[in-house]
Amino acid sequence: MMTHNTADERCPMNDVERELITRRRLLKSAAAMSTLAMSGTLGTDNCRSADQPAAGANLTQQENAREGATDWQLTRVHVDRNDGCRSPAIEGYCSRQSVAAGDKLQSMVSTEPAEKFHIEIFRSGYYGGRGARLMTTLGPFDGQVQPVPTPDERTLHECRWQPATELTIPADWPSGVYLRRLTTLPPRDERPYWQSYVVFIVRDERPAAVLFQCSDNTWQAYNGWPYQSSLYTHPKGGQGAWADVSFDRPYGREAQYSAIVNDPLSVGSGGYLMFEFPLAYWLEQQGCDVSYCSNSDLISPDRGLQCKAFLSVGHDEYWDIRQYQSVVQMRDAGVNILFLSGNAVCWVSPFKPSHDGRDNRIIFRGGPYGGSNQWVEPRVREHGPFPERGPDEGYL
Repeated sequence: MMTHNTADERCPMNDVERELITRRRLLKSAAAMSTLAMSGTLGTDNCRSADQPAAGANLTQQENAREGATDWQLTRVHVDRNDGCRSPAIEGYCSRQSVAAGDKLQSMVSTEPAEKFHIEIFRSGYYGGRGARLMTTLGPFDGQVQPVPTPDERTLHECRWQPATELTIPADWPSGVYLRRLTTLPPRDERPYWQSYVVFIVRDERPAAVLFQCSDNTWQAYNGWPYQSSLYTHPKGGQGAWADVSFDRPYGREAQYSAIVNDPLSVGSGGYLMFEFPLAYWLEQQGCDVSYCSNSDLISPDRGLQCKAFLSVGHDEYWDIRQYQSVVQMRDAGVNILFLSGNAVCWVSPFKPSHDGRDNRIIFRGGPYGGSNQWVEPRVREHGPFPERGPDEGYL
């Protein structure tokens, strides 16, 4: 059974729209492949079909030769209101955006009502067309109702939930985007189960052909959890420097569901499944040697300097100024820079630490990129002052 509150049924696609979407996907794939080929990133040394791995296969090819999961997507979700994003039956977040092998990662989970639950962890990829591999299952755990924080004057909602579990990332988990599927375990035949995701990134330090940067700053900037609480909903307005948002809260329903994509079965995955997973799937299908990172991993250029190409993917709007400086250094060192994204490098989003001192857990809109062009000056005039100002992103 699949239950959700959505506008999907009100807006059925007609045949013309389906054809346009199919053609658009084909053109995007062709353009991506052509761009990567011209950059010198694709080649027999860096990419080989994951369906036909050969001797000397790279790490991505070896990983995708493993058996994929047939059941990794959400099957029952419940959003609390028609214009809301919470999944209060079960929802959660992680203590860090990205982790490396050997790092510890905490999972904070709330269930309402209090309910037992378990966690399945999947790595997303190609896997013969299945799209993900089950890495481990944790639990069952005793769920509890955890509090919604009271916002401050900057409308910051920073949860301080008790962790349900702590996991040390195994050494054999390759870099990738991982999804924790949370599932309630109600007494049999009494009530239905509910699910949501928690997304996190496993990074590594190996030289790789492609570094895939997830746009998680932008996922968080638009995240409305618990209700209309993003960088765009401050009482003073949606374009100033007045609001903070925290990574210490669940990702709700995809924030742009009313304008771009409406997929309630992605609750908890930020913008990854809608905007970025298709390219990750395609790259791994092609057997490309790809590694993954978060926006916060690029405040230093060190990771990118080990790779041949850097990809900005999806909706990559919010960058700390140090990310920009890192990519400039990478470009000047000969790393290929590809923006397979929209509205990229639009706002300077400085990182701030969490209440307990964890780095890079809060962002805000610090000011626009764009130098002194005609699009930036009105923003500064109408919504400033801003504490920061970024250079023209076109120079990248």
